[in-house]
Amino acid sequence: MFSGKNWIVSFAVIGLAIYAWSDVRHPILSHFQHLFSNAQATSSASPVATPVTVQTNCSSPPDPPHSCVFYAACLEPHFHCGPDGYPLGFGEKFCTKFSLPGNVGRLLDKGQEWMWDTMACLQRALVPELEEPVPPGSSSSQSEACKTLETKAFSTHAPCYLSSGLCSLSPKDWAVIVEIIGVKTLLKSWEAFEGAIEAGEGCLEFFVEALEKDATKEL
Repeated sequence: MFSGKNWIVSFAVIGLAIYAWSDVRHPILSHFQHLFSNAQATSSASPVATPVTVQTNCSSPPDPPHSCVFYAACLEPHFHCGPDGYPLGFGEKFCTKFSLPGNVGRLLDKGQEWMWDTMACLQRALVPELEEPVPPGSSSSQSEACKTLETKAFSTHAPCYLSSGLCSLSPKDWAVIVEIIGVKTLLKSWEAFEGAIEAGEGCLEFFVEALEKDATKEL
């Protein structure tokens, strides 16, 4: 049971609350309305996206392992070749395409191992290019630097493909690789591959498979 004093206090509190809610101009109500409005606005506000920065070691890619961030985080900031240049328009594009789960899953275990090794090889082969200064000033000098980078990059494709064990893969893996890369892309590195084949280091069967695949698409 409440004592008389407690009842008086309770009624006073209730009365104060009723009075406050009945008079919208009352400072007590205004204070609570302000707090309630702020809390409601905070709870209903859309979450603010926090940008995520991927940390990478440009001198020892791929970092993180099995990643393609080297092209956008290291090569592109150094050369500024744009979306159609080698770093973004080719390197990152095909690296990302290869590492898609749907494409990785199409390769046998040995094919997957080849893919990761090749991705790492292609990135590491271009690390020395980061030490080359890009001439400041005219767009023509920058364009020339990007062309030089592209030539260098394509010259590394054949050595990386072959040293990672391309010739030891199964025809099934070859077919998947050709489909992902595309014959036109392979032909960009043809001179390097041709030199390797003539030196007895390449595997002609791979290119026969590639050409047959391309011919089938043309039918």
